Amino acid sequence: MLITVALPIYNGNPYLEKAIASILAQDVDLELIISDDGSSDGSLAVAEGFADSRIRLLRNDRNRGIFGNLNRCVSEARGDLIQVFSQDDVMLQEYLASQAALLAKHPDAGLVYGMPERIDEQGRLLGTYDNDTTPERIEWPLYLWISSHYGNLPASISSIMIPRRTFDAVGLFDPAYPLAGDLEFYNRVAERFPILRNAEVKHAVRTHQLMTSALPTSGARYLREELRLAEWYRRHWSEAELKKVRRFRAHLRGRYHLGWIRRLAMRGHIVQAARALRDLNRLYPLGWIIGPQLRQLLGVRGLERPSIPPPKTAAAA
Repeated sequence: MLITVALPIYNGNPYLEKAIASILAQDVDLELIISDDGSSDGSLAVAEGFADSRIRLLRNDRNRGIFGNLNRCVSEARGDLIQVFSQDDVMLQEYLASQAALLAKHPDAGLVYGMPERIDEQGRLLGTYDNDTTPERIEWPLYLWISSHYGNLPASISSIMIPRRTFDAVGLFDPAYPLAGDLEFYNRVAERFPILRNAEVKHAVRTHQLMTSALPTSGARYLREELRLAEWYRRHWSEAELKKVRRFRAHLRGRYHLGWIRRLAMRGHIVQAARALRDLNRLYPLGWIIGPQLRQLLGVRGLERPSIPPPKTAAAA
């Protein structure tokens, strides 16, 4: 079975060569579609330097953003299975075969995500993400619980392989979510199909300073997208249940947002910080975020972190 690897690129020169080489080293029938989104750092030349008939190189006439660029790769794919990959990351041996084997075992699934290693700029191992008890097959009730409480199941967009029929059923990625387009897509898939977790660690996700998520502007942008995603969760929980979920998230995501907002203000960006603080208060009331910290400082015992128990049919993350 032909597997398409969709590799959108944009100014990925430092790590792109290793990413492409690791893909081409996979021992499966594959095609690699590389779509350049207007790189200015020589990334296109790196891709052109690979003389391999399995590569198809596309050049966008305008910058489409990560998910618009990824959609172009998917639209050009010839394979029945489509593995998404990032210009920063590395496939280990048998990664594609491992992903495809799990989809063959569960032919009704909408996608599979793998558990990666974490590496730094030099490729040194930082650890793995494989430390949870999420089962191999994730049905809708458990998916909703995990996604509501924790967000993304896949650690990286490089972790996912998607059958073509899934795109036929739910559509492509939504470029209107430039940062959270992966989570928005997974939510749509989970409404229609089971999602699979591949526990084998056969790819590596790189952490570095130029990652989109590490950029100073990313926090405020993602917060606005998170506000929009909240409406999806609202459709699936009662008001009482949703309040519990939001209080739980306030302890995790809310504290994260408050941290970068504080740093933004300390750097003198008062207007931007104030706007982000208003957005955060709409998503998670500030009292839910700050209250537990104040109680801790004052030595006052408060309520335990609220939660909704996961479905009894399976373990949760």
